[in-house]
Amino acid sequence: MTQDRRRIPRVQVFFLLENLNSASDGVGIECQGVVKNITPDGLLLESNSKISKNDLLQMSFTLPNTRKSLNVEGKARWVETKKAFSSAGIEFMDLSTDQHAIIMEYLMTLGFSI
Repeated sequence: MTQDRRRIPRVQVFFLLENLNSASDGVGIECQGVVKNITPDGLLLESNSKISKNDLLQMSFTLPNTRKSLNVEGKARWVETKKAFSSAGIEFMDLSTDQHAIIMEYLMTLGFSI
């Protein structure tokens, strides 16, 4: 049995990214993605594009049932590739205080508590 090393519990969600760009190789690639869970520190992303560990991603999304749109940068901390899809644990990079507050407010509507 593997030990769960997560510092913060994940909140299960399902929403589309409006924009996802990867520029790991110096060439920006626009791809599609779905967010499967989210925390104040990051999210679980499934994408139709190949994502590599340590890739920097530009992501835009609107949190469900809100009118709060976010444009954030994240770093792929781990990646698992299956056929045509990649699953990746993305750590948010340099969130502003306002962005962090928006994510926390959304998570609290879903019953999240630390």
